[in-house]
Amino acid sequence: MRKKITILGNPPCKTDDNLYKYIHKSIPVIMRIKKGIDISLLKRYTNKIQLIYHPIWLVKLLIIADRKPLPPKKSNTNIFIDAISGYRGLLNNIPLTTTEINKSTKCIDPFINEENNLEKYIQDVQNSQINRSYMLKKPKYKTIEYFLTHLPLWKVEINGSKIQRDIFLNANTGESEQYMASQWNSKKWLLSSN
Repeated sequence: MRKKITILGNPPCKTDDNLYKYIHKSIPVIMRIKKGIDISLLKRYTNKIQLIYHPIWLVKLLIIADRKPLPPKKSNTNIFIDAISGYRGLLNNIPLTTTEINKSTKCIDPFINEENNLEKYIQDVQNSQINRSYMLKKPKYKTIEYFLTHLPLWKVEINGSKIQRDIFLNANTGESEQYMASQWNSKKWLLSSN
């Protein structure tokens, strides 16, 4: 099915040499040393490499802090919310996004959507992460914009005698996304719908 999606970053392109360097880097150093895991071993043990698009909400927020008798101080901040696990936090800036028609890669449907309490997740970040910067009077907030994007991830299935694991890498930067992937089956970050 063809579906237009917004992608975080540029559409990824894969070169085997770089990808395997990132896979090697994502494996803990102790494991690499103890088990003698190198790039050639990883190439032999790799069963499947798949590009997936993981849904993430991005929110642009205006913070309005009263400072009587001075005029209110206004500042912008950005929030990300993993649309599967509910893992959330602040972003310094929103990365470049591109729109493309998804042809063959796996696009994961979001669990958290506008109807499913997106506003509660935004308020949770405001209360737990932004408000602690304000000692006395807490600021007011105005949501400027929110939109669903998809983070391109390489899912690499490795299965061999020395290592068996699925590795998730950010397809834009090559950095490991193992922590985010470990939260997908956890209910730790989900907020109740009451």
